[in-house]
Amino acid sequence: MTYLLRCNSDVTSLLSGTAIKAIVAYVSDYITKAGLKTYSIFDAIRGIFDRNSEMIGGTLARKEKARSLLTQIVNNLTAKMEIGAPMACLYLLGNPDHYTNHKFVVFYWKNYVSEVLRSWRTDDTVENEKVVLKKNQAGEYITCSGIDDYKYRPDGFADKSLYEWI
Repeated sequence: MTYLLRCNSDVTSLLSGTAIKAIVAYVSDYITKAGLKTYSIFDAIRGIFDRNSEMIGGTLARKEKARSLLTQIVNNLTAKMEIGAPMACLYLLGNPDHYTNHKFVVFYWKNYVSEVLRSWRTDDTVENEKVVLKKNQAGEYITCSGIDDYKYRPDGFADKSLYEWI
């Protein structure tokens, strides 16, 4: 059941300092391991094709050949990357690596702070905002700025705080 629900089923009792140190070392090694090098990936794929040359030229349907080869390649790369089957399935099925009931919006706070500081400072220590230059439907070039969008928002949104606007 835990496999189907993509849950972590590693459970252990950490009753001693030695066990805690060992698990910290294990987790640190696990989360900082490097990905496969490109040459390792291509070598693994070539090895699968070499081992299955008879099947490739055989009488199986093309779709079945492709499915079989792709499964073998994924299994081989999974073994080389040292990831578990649930993680491999997660990537193959295109599922996210985490779930949340929140939608997060990218917000560049530094630009707004710089704009506010510009009101009090007269020196050039405040950074200028970077703007995007776009071509509108009329063929004219216009600048797009998140700060200007908020500063010059329509009267109907005048009571919205910056947090609500974002």
